[in-house]
Amino acid sequence: MKRTFIFILFITLILSSRIVEATNLRGQLIRNYNGQNYPLQQTRVDLLFWNIQAQRWDDVGFAITGNDGFYYFVNLSPGVTFCLLILGRYYPAQPLMVQDNSPYYQDLPLIST
Repeated sequence: MKRTFIFILFITLILSSRIVEATNLRGQLIRNYNGQNYPLQQTRVDLLFWNIQAQRWDDVGFAITGNDGFYYFVNLSPGVTFCLLILGRYYPAQPLMVQDNSPYYQDLPLIST
């Protein structure tokens, strides 16, 4: 009985440590019009991960910006190289890596389209 309890406790700790490692990404899209920045609303933002084995970008999900121009991606594994596809263009110019910032957001650079 005691061994079973210890085993269950050990498995629970291992599983919870994998969950804690998950990171969230957050960014904002804006559009400049007449010298003013406005949030880019209801715009699709695709998240692409670099697939080392296949040597290509894989589209792993997308988000739609809110009225404030913000988009969010949650529960991502740290250490993955990624970029974003927005309105047919790739951002940022140099791919980024998911950081281990849990439970906080990894803020991405402001993107102006």
